Amino acid sequence: MKPFFVAATLALGLCSCSESTPVVQILQTIQPDESCAFTATDPGLANGSLNLNYRNSYLLGLVVKSSYATTPIDVNGVPLDPESEIGGSATAFVDTLKLSYASTPNISIPDGEVPYTAAINPASDANRLVVNLMTAEAATALRAALSGTATAQVRVTMQLTGKFASGGKKFESNELVFGLDVANGGVTLRPCAAEEQPTADGPCGSGGGQDGVYPSCQLSLTPPDSER
Repeated sequence: MKPFFVAATLALGLCSCSESTPVVQILQTIQPDESCAFTATDPGLANGSLNLNYRNSYLLGLVVKSSYATTPIDVNGVPLDPESEIGGSATAFVDTLKLSYASTPNISIPDGEVPYTAAINPASDANRLVVNLMTAEAATALRAALSGTATAQVRVTMQLTGKFASGGKKFESNELVFGLDVANGGVTLRPCAAEEQPTADGPCGSGGGQDGVYPSCQLSLTPPDSER
């Protein structure tokens, strides 16, 4: 008897295929500075920390790549859409940031879809976005579950979705997981003297509570009331 089953197996193997790489990809996570600036060559950030007793959001910089590009079309020698590294019909417009959460210990944290507006340049791997990984609902759930010295390890899965300028075709980026150590307790800080004031320079001027940044005492530019 001829081994037909072998031929059938080989045929199935030839037809199998793997998932294609997303056209829009989140390549790297970077901490923005106090002015919200960062570059694609800055050191990456693998995980962070957040103290909900001081702030409700966690700000993170993303380096995003788009491999989508269009072929310039000429009409009588005049390009309808000139080839460009910025803008054009191959631009990907982000409209939503999808966030989902898992934690240890297990806390019921609702997933969220946050409206987000950004443009990703075609054939570029240096697009920079700043996102907030903590929705209001997620912060509320974590704050209710944590108090005192209790902490939780939270895995935040993020994904960008939107449409291309040309044809309105939808896209979804890769999913990227970022780890957060979350707390909700007070931190003992040095009392400031009369000539000092508490200052915290967190990412994007956000103040304390993120990645170990808390208010510190700095000399005040304004003299105390007793010296006026």
